[in-house]
Amino acid sequence: MRGDLLTVAIRISHDLRTPLGGIISAGEVFKEIHADGVSPSLADSLLRSSEEIAGLIKRTSSVLRASACPCEKEPVMMGQIVSAVLSQLERRSLATNATIIQPELWPKVSGVPAWLEIIWWNLLANALQHAGPAPKIKFGWDSEGEYVRFWISDNGDGVPEGGRATLFQSFEALHKTNSAHGLGLSIVRRLVELQGGSCGYEPRSEGAFFYFTLPWDKTVKTSADLSPGSETS
Repeated sequence: MRGDLLTVAIRISHDLRTPLGGIISAGEVFKEIHADGVSPSLADSLLRSSEEIAGLIKRTSSVLRASACPCEKEPVMMGQIVSAVLSQLERRSLATNATIIQPELWPKVSGVPAWLEIIWWNLLANALQHAGPAPKIKFGWDSEGEYVRFWISDNGDGVPEGGRATLFQSFEALHKTNSAHGLGLSIVRRLVELQGGSCGYEPRSEGAFFYFTLPWDKTVKTSADLSPGSETS
């Protein structure tokens, strides 16, 4: 089974990314040829869609590799992971005129940096997509005994009650017209569980509230060593 997962991961990563690279190159040439303003939206749409497919290929391949060959956990400063993800999604955040608030201090946990980056990327991208115009997105964390609960909330419409039970199931949204691919939250759950944590969704009066837990890093003696601190935009 592990061999099959690795084979699929390699095929997805290599065999799909190679022709996709050709599409991206063609899109960039097309955009340059029509730099005078003729059909610029078509080239932009082509490149944007290609970037989304490339991201999906990368994340799917990563979770397959993680399932086949789990990585060793290490001490991770979560603030560095969040900063990297905010940088990756900066263009999308600016395009939606999003306001993003996060704590001044982040804790140190035990995890896999690359997997945590994928987790936060999916959660933030999900919030930017569903929070509506001018979204207000808030990051945070709480101490829960031997674990830290990380969360992200937005000011959107939230998840209807009928769809909450299947939020973290793979391909949950594929049957819906014009829906997203439905893989992001299932990837989040898989990578969180591989690191010894759990994830979920809590209904709020306004917006969505997603969370996941991870063990404290062993070098942090008590949760009192750190506090969530004040917020920054």
